[in-house]
Amino acid sequence: MIGIIGSLLGPIVGGVRDYVQTGQEMKKAEQENRARLLRDKQTNNAEWEMATLTDKDKWLRRFSFGMFSAPFFWALVDPGAVEQYFNVALSAMPEWYIQMFGAMIGGVWGISALKNTAPALIGGIIKAVKK
Repeated sequence: MIGIIGSLLGPIVGGVRDYVQTGQEMKKAEQENRARLLRDKQTNNAEWEMATLTDKDKWLRRFSFGMFSAPFFWALVDPGAVEQYFNVALSAMPEWYIQMFGAMIGGVWGISALKNTAPALIGGIIKAVKK
């Protein structure tokens, strides 16, 4: 039984280790590239170019997470008020606005986070499965 669990957990742990190492390598490469761009005075590096080297939208994701999780925490104290608020608020908004807002938050949370993590995670899983 322990052998079966070990054979299942081994590739997963290896994949997670590879994922963490890849993240550390990416951070190191970002820092080296940022230092190189800062030293290069001939190409006028715009602020947006420097911002793309790091995860500048993490505070936007944290704020939106707080905004969306606040009602769940408030519901622990007063579930009736939260239900009434959502019934009133959502019935007052047009459907297209609700869908647009959901798509925007999905982009902030999903696409921007996946662009950095998905390749390393998939690569780690494939490497673990091949072993």
